[in-house]
Amino acid sequence: MTKEEVLSRVGYVRNLANLSARELSLRMGVSPQYMAQVEQGRIILTVEKLLLILDICSFPVERFFSCNIEEYEADDELTKLIKSLPADKKKKLD
Repeated sequence: MTKEEVLSRVGYVRNLANLSARELSLRMGVSPQYMAQVEQGRIILTVEKLLLILDICSFPVERFFSCNIEEYEADDELTKLIKSLPADKKKKLD
């Protein structure tokens, strides 16, 4: 998945949760401009921040990374892999 695809999906998730970029930023505890800058590619999104966004938006991590985010069916193997991700791997998405 490219950086552009990740950013597009972040916008999709935020919109699906009916949150403005400002509202999501405030819920994350960051500056009101944070999400707008992330979605414009000005700020590199860490895995930790991505997981926080998905949590706030009540969006399944495995669906976010599925081939078709709109027509998603749960993949138990992918879910287990994501849950087992060690903390030291939660760095920047490139």
